[in-house]
Amino acid sequence: MAKITEADLKEHIKVGNFSNLYLIYGEEKMLVRVYTNRLRDKIIGREPSDFNLHTFNEDSSLNRIVEAMDILPFAQPTNYVEILDINLDKPADGEIKDFFKALENISPTTTVVISMMTAKAAGKKQSRWKKLIDIAAKYGSAVNLEKRTATVLKKQLITWANKQNVTLTGANADLIIQYSGNDLQTLHNEMEKLCAFVQTGEITENIIEKLVTKNLEARVFDMADAVLKGDYDSAYSKLDLLFYQREEPVNILAVLSSSYVDMYRVRVMMESGEQPQRLTEYFDYKRKEFRINKAQRSGKGLSNAALEESLGILAETNAKINSTSVNKKILLEELVGKLIMVGKRS
Repeated sequence: MAKITEADLKEHIKVGNFSNLYLIYGEEKMLVRVYTNRLRDKIIGREPSDFNLHTFNEDSSLNRIVEAMDILPFAQPTNYVEILDINLDKPADGEIKDFFKALENISPTTTVVISMMTAKAAGKKQSRWKKLIDIAAKYGSAVNLEKRTATVLKKQLITWANKQNVTLTGANADLIIQYSGNDLQTLHNEMEKLCAFVQTGEITENIIEKLVTKNLEARVFDMADAVLKGDYDSAYSKLDLLFYQREEPVNILAVLSSSYVDMYRVRVMMESGEQPQRLTEYFDYKRKEFRINKAQRSGKGLSNAALEESLGILAETNAKINSTSVNKKILLEELVGKLIMVGKRS
């Protein structure tokens, strides 16, 4: 067996060629949950006998899990052991050793599925987690379901819309991702809301602006746009809203700084004769490619000197906000004013 891809797992479920051991984990928790449920339904049905389905969680004893793995199936071909959010930190070394040994010797009539549906994969004792992955890959199948790229997410949003007889353009799909982030469950919830509102027709930019819940990054980027346009009223209004929503000033500053860093990186690439999209080769823009395009548009009005001065002001504010007892909200209000003034002089 081996470490497999999402496509491999789909094929297992489609043709019914199953491993005796599955480890399903990764950042995309919605997919972890979806494939955990699909495996269970396909292998033992949607209404399995209590004799053949044994479900455990992070509080379950590993010894009890090992005992369940040895049970013979009753009136069905498979004894199904499902372990949700296994905790490898708490058990003693001896219990861990017995558990790993049992995973290496699973009966042909037993299927074990270990699914990290809500918990992060590696705990404090990362060596145990690595050992679990190695065992699953050697004696069964291990699949890491990572966050999807912006391109894949865009296609997924359009597919969801089409299934409900609603039209969504690629540009507006990008806008939803920009506002909501790359978490598949969050995007699914937003699409359900938008499709229910539209019913039939098109999800327009205006509807997205009114209905989609913006994450912190999107809201701060909106404020940054107002700053770059020199719009005092809009910039301070958006900052006040962030304060009202109880966003931490440190977090607001971090996101605002990242938007200027994006613009600086894009400027360097363009002046070097390189395409800005190549930034993905040097920095962590994986699944955040929209930030490069946004930085390319937003930074056009700033001179190199203004951009460098702005970065200096942001660094100075960061030093103050982390080392002094001054009111952090006042620091941000002063920062917004300084950045607007720099932009106007550019």
